Amino acid sequence: MFDSDSINWAGPSSVAGTSRQATDPLPRPAANAAQRFGLGQRLRIADRLRGRGRAAIIDADAGAPATTTSEPHHAAPDITVWPAPSRLIIQLRHVASGEASRHDPATAWAMRAVAKLQDVLATVGPRDAAAEQPLVALGESAIEGIGIADTVVDQSHAANTRRAALAVSRRVAVWHAANSLCRSLDDADDDAAGENGRMLVEVARLLDAVERYESTAIPADANVAAMATRVIEESGNACGLGLVKAVRDHYQAANLRIAVHQQFLEKMLPGATVTTAPVDEYVLGRKVRGTRTVERTTTIRFTPDSDEICFDLEVHGDVASRTVTDAGTASLTSHGDSSFTVRKPIKVCSEGLLFGSATAVATNRSQLANVQTSFDSVPIMRSLVRNIVRNQHAESLPEANREVTDRITSTACREVDAQAEPRFTEMSERIRERVWSPMVRLGLEPTTVAMETTQTTATLRLRLAADGQLAAHTPRPRAPAEASLSLQLHESTVNNALERLGLGGRRLSLRELILLLGERTGVEPRVPDDLPEDVRVTFARSQPLRVECRDGVVHLRVALDAIESGRRNWYDIVASVAYKPTASNPQVFLEREGPVQLSGPGHQGRVEFALRAIFSKIFPKERPIPVLPENLTKNPRLAGMHVLQAVSTDGWFAVAMGLREPPAAASVAAEPLPSVDARGPRRTLLR
Repeated sequence: MFDSDSINWAGPSSVAGTSRQATDPLPRPAANAAQRFGLGQRLRIADRLRGRGRAAIIDADAGAPATTTSEPHHAAPDITVWPAPSRLIIQLRHVASGEASRHDPATAWAMRAVAKLQDVLATVGPRDAAAEQPLVALGESAIEGIGIADTVVDQSHAANTRRAALAVSRRVAVWHAANSLCRSLDDADDDAAGENGRMLVEVARLLDAVERYESTAIPADANVAAMATRVIEESGNACGLGLVKAVRDHYQAANLRIAVHQQFLEKMLPGATVTTAPVDEYVLGRKVRGTRTVERTTTIRFTPDSDEICFDLEVHGDVASRTVTDAGTASLTSHGDSSFTVRKPIKVCSEGLLFGSATAVATNRSQLANVQTSFDSVPIMRSLVRNIVRNQHAESLPEANREVTDRITSTACREVDAQAEPRFTEMSERIRERVWSPMVRLGLEPTTVAMETTQTTATLRLRLAADGQLAAHTPRPRAPAEASLSLQLHESTVNNALERLGLGGRRLSLRELILLLGERTGVEPRVPDDLPEDVRVTFARSQPLRVECRDGVVHLRVALDAIESGRRNWYDIVASVAYKPTASNPQVFLEREGPVQLSGPGHQGRVEFALRAIFSKIFPKERPIPVLPENLTKNPRLAGMHVLQAVSTDGWFAVAMGLREPPAAASVAAEPLPSVDARGPRRTLLR
């Protein structure tokens, strides 16, 4: 699976396909693809794919990915043809027909990729054994495209090339696994013909739904794909499990990624503390009194691990003491300098938050400052007794130091265990209560896809999707290398949650809506003072709320069956509002860009000032939405943190913060490299 680190995109988003049509079948191509098609023919490959269930291709200069306001109805897919990769063809057309020269490596690659894709589509679908070699060639083309993208100077052209190459790789992974499964079913015994036939139907449904999802990203297509994947998984077929893995790797990938640098965690820790306390204890059986001053500092040390988040809480202390030891006829005044280091292992894994026992090392150095005896008034005895006392002190000093260091280490370990575990447990419970539990209540089972700890950074990748939902399938923007904290959120995370809110068909006042959203998400609701009191809304039954991250902005779409406001009602209204992420150190805001766009059958293009006034109060332009929590942005320990990245593109919303000033024009991180993650989903984190 190509990890979503594999793209950095700052240019316009590519466009999607639309409807599926049926006309005459496509004839088989001739032997030599390079001679068979010219550039114009290759770029118009979609026009040749009509019939046999292939989709019509929209103009490459069209707008954003199409959205559907009602549940789609599709004819039963045909297992004897490949689904029409409408969006992929548009992406390849975009690379091949850009402003770059025809001799540009990326343009030439896109032309070759179209020809190789044509070779695959010319076979008789997933059941055709002849499809294996064209699929292998197409897979090699994807690898070639990623390499070429790394050499392209123009950032936008490179990003388009990389996006298209990764889109090719997704199809190859799923289609090749489907081809292997279908061929194994065809070769099976006749006794299982009925069951194998049903499996072939599920494969066709899966491939068709996945391809529609590439263009629409609507929940209905995701549900069909997820349900077909489950049926194939439950069959237990070995080749079927390969197809399931390919779908999960590429269409149910992690849709939330958080990376924290050691430097950021250390800033969140308490600062250095200095405490002074009386000393009243026994050393080698002798009473010791005085004062002790301890200065403590706390740091974090990451422990590299490829499967878990592991770190040591490290507490370093310097101790300065002035004590008086009662030795019978003598009293000894000493100055002590000690230091200790305590390490407390902490781990975040599939079992939850785990603690190890604290261990410590310490050193102690004591210097005798003064000796007083009961013979100080006797001239001859004074010097003699003092020398005896000093000699005895020197002889017992190593043993005394050992006792002191043992006491320091045991006390320090006990204190760290007693203080660290409750604090980390409390923090874990807050996360569980405010973040984890609301997701679980919504049915978004938080599943860890990957956890990793390097020498400097801890990374957590999660998939948030309910049964019957897909997750991320596009490459995410990579965080800047100097980021101390980065977060990438795929739009599927939000849309999966919105789908689980159960708002479809519900009639609510605006106040009831805000309170309901706060209750379901675990966020304290804030009802604006100027919120209209007499407005009630009835949400559309299908996709009432939807979010899209593209073109540098976050698009919110609201579909309503009715709006009731006093004496005036409106029906079948669709409102669209765009929010642009802007940095205002140390906060990131979503600021409304442009007016609220109204459409739908109930609007019919009329200028409705009253309706616009309602939506302007619901989505006020003068009230930007803060993205980061206040306890983060207002933390005095994080003074000096800068926003390094705030982008919305290709289905992802990404934010990164760091200690260094960002470059003048840097809204996106440096061009990333693709990586492969074949580990697949892991166990659900323990709740």
